[in-house]
Amino acid sequence: MRASLHLLKIAALALALCSQVASAAWYTARGTAPILDGDVAQARRAAIDDALRNAALQAGADVSIEQVLENGTLLNERMQIRARSPIRSMTVIEEQESGKAVTVMVKALIDDEAAKSDCYAGNLKKTVLPFMFRYEDPDASLTAAGMDGFDKYLTDLVYSGISQSPALTILPTDPSRLLISQSASGPDYSLQRSLDSISRRTQAQFIIVGSISSLAKSEVGKNAFTKMIYTPTRTIRFNVKIFDVYSGEMILTKDYAGDAEWDIEGPFVVRSDLFNTSEYGQRVAQLAKYAISDIVSTLRCQLPYARVVQVTPDNIRINLGSNDNLRTGMQFELIHRSDYRDRHSMPYYQHSDTDTVYKVVDVSPNAATLRPVDNRSQVINVMLDDLVRLKV
Repeated sequence: MRASLHLLKIAALALALCSQVASAAWYTARGTAPILDGDVAQARRAAIDDALRNAALQAGADVSIEQVLENGTLLNERMQIRARSPIRSMTVIEEQESGKAVTVMVKALIDDEAAKSDCYAGNLKKTVLPFMFRYEDPDASLTAAGMDGFDKYLTDLVYSGISQSPALTILPTDPSRLLISQSASGPDYSLQRSLDSISRRTQAQFIIVGSISSLAKSEVGKNAFTKMIYTPTRTIRFNVKIFDVYSGEMILTKDYAGDAEWDIEGPFVVRSDLFNTSEYGQRVAQLAKYAISDIVSTLRCQLPYARVVQVTPDNIRINLGSNDNLRTGMQFELIHRSDYRDRHSMPYYQHSDTDTVYKVVDVSPNAATLRPVDNRSQVINVMLDDLVRLKV
């Protein structure tokens, strides 16, 4: 009898281990870090950190380096991983040192279920419209003299990074400038109207707006001796804002700033090895990776909204579907929209929550049909342009 129980325990343990392996997958990713003050070992650790972050991003995980490492420190190539981390094991399969940077390729076993189960909304794809990074003002533009195309370069650097996340659908970058009021004491209805127009035109749920405030270069003077001793430095300062186009709320605003030695002389091209391998180019890339991580972490667990696009006597239709990972049985809360005009006769709207819950009963690629959970709820009270929000 005891032998039978022992065998059952072993079988149960084996089954559990097999199920864990079955839910995990191998991901391969590259990471790069600059060699600062000749510290190759530190650069190697930072490159592995970067590679693990990129691997986690591919898997759809919301993982900070502190979660990946044991006590914040990479011990060795067989690093110890915290139990709650979705990364189960890791090995470095390729490594290269260029003199200015260390580049590694890692292979990581990531538990897909653990990566995606930390928030319910993380399983639903978010449609995002990114706006091109713009110089904040004419003074900021002047600091970019000699760095033609840097705004487009930073745009591509950040948005190509977030496009790796399976939790996000990234639309083509909008080259226009979105005007955001900085001094309004009350609600910015102009911005609200712009966001409403964007949501109708593109079906985006969120937008990202990037701005560059400074690329200023410090001068070391005209003295020949001073120039021999000191190397000029250059600053990089930019901001990222994320807006929920349905609620009209800004859900993230964050500044990124750094500086590095500027050792590039004469004309150069931003999209070149000369720039990318320079200390300044690597500092820009590092800050861009921080921004990518913040953007993905912010958006992945946001509760998605959808617009009511059709009302029938028994059902409503919304503009989310299977392409967004919507499934039958999911529940949404109804939010009424009321339209008004301000004292200048300009339109604006307000939203009000309700207790009515709708369940997804049919899903197509770009839309879904919902029915009230409570049969006593009246679909007649629902209007076009009302919203629904995922119920958790």
